Amino acid sequence: MIPCKESLKNPCRRFIGKIASVCCFDTMSLRTGRSLDAGLSQCYVWPMLRYYLAAAGLKAFSANSATKRMYRKVGNHLGARRRSTEIRAGYIKRAEANLRFIESHGGIADGMHVLELGTGWVHWESLFTRAFYDVKCTLFDVWDNRQFAGFQNYALHLIQRIRVEVDRTEEEFARAETLLRKVLECDDFEEAYALLGWTYVIESNGSLSALGDNSIDLVISSDVLEHVARHAMPGLAQAHRRILKPGGRAAHQIVFTDHLTIYDRSVHPKHYLTMSDKRWRIMGENDVQYINRLQPSEIESLFVNAGLNIEAEKVTTRCDLTRITLDDRFRGYSDEDLSTSVKSILLKKSS
Repeated sequence: MIPCKESLKNPCRRFIGKIASVCCFDTMSLRTGRSLDAGLSQCYVWPMLRYYLAAAGLKAFSANSATKRMYRKVGNHLGARRRSTEIRAGYIKRAEANLRFIESHGGIADGMHVLELGTGWVHWESLFTRAFYDVKCTLFDVWDNRQFAGFQNYALHLIQRIRVEVDRTEEEFARAETLLRKVLECDDFEEAYALLGWTYVIESNGSLSALGDNSIDLVISSDVLEHVARHAMPGLAQAHRRILKPGGRAAHQIVFTDHLTIYDRSVHPKHYLTMSDKRWRIMGENDVQYINRLQPSEIESLFVNAGLNIEAEKVTTRCDLTRITLDDRFRGYSDEDLSTSVKSILLKKSS
């Protein structure tokens, strides 16, 4: 299953984080109910309290189909206003870096058919790519989280900040700005899709069976593959080989951190490396913000075994492993593998 990449960025996490924060104790006063948002490191009495409270809250939301629907509904409602007025910090620079990574290996050109996995609320990676290339995009997700006001707001912010945060030629800027202004004139997603040449596909089980053999030039995703169920990853890798045209590519940015640390920044970014599979299932794993705990070498091996070649790789962020004690489950991995927090890989199907 390929969950929506935006599920991690759901405002539910802020709601859960608030609950966790008010339960922390100040070590000087020992008074309950005092939020330590301004200094999480002060919460010494119960180390990692926020981490485990967040884990418990997410497990509660994962209890059944009704609670999962509630999670998505609450998250969409809480985040709608923010997405319609703001843009997440770093999104423009991230999208630019992802596109540059693909361009540096000749992976994109006008006229191509691009598939975005986990397209989320605002189709951000496709919107940024389409601003600079006249490509057909298929937008794939497992549930419909789309918010048109947010989509147009992201287009507006891109127009306003593109010349500051993006390094392009004057011709490319003019082309992008012209297209984005047309996007702002659209009244709904259907009109925007017609303008941009996009197709929206929802498949709740994450299957790419609706896509034809040898039909895609480029597959893209950002912060998605870490959320795909472990048992589904081999099938997803095989599907890449089937749908990509000969010589086609796939570019994925993958975040290998423990996503529960979003709620408690005092915790090591890859804290899950300290837990056995059994302990992780009990303490950390949930369905609404699932992570598969696969490491870079494992994901790359799955694609190589499926018949794709690794054309390029780029590590963006690493972490210090000396701060944690690894569980035996991870002792066979290299330090380079385990210390990787964020990595991009570019895959290619043989011609």
